[in-house]
Amino acid sequence: MNEEITARARFLLTELHLSPVEASNRLQAYFPDLEREERTRYLHHARALQEAANEPPESR
Repeated sequence: MNEEITARARFLLTELHLSPVEASNRLQAYFPDLEREERTRYLHHARALQEAANEPPESR
């Protein structure tokens, strides 16, 4: 389930271009059992994954 939540968070931030607050609210709708802190953690993780994917290969 962790991968599913992270994938959804990444989609909300990158494909739908939602703000972190909007993405957190949307995550709550998809996963109502998640606490706010958990949603925030997943959004931070998703953003870090996206930033790492966008780095040029020579900087890794």
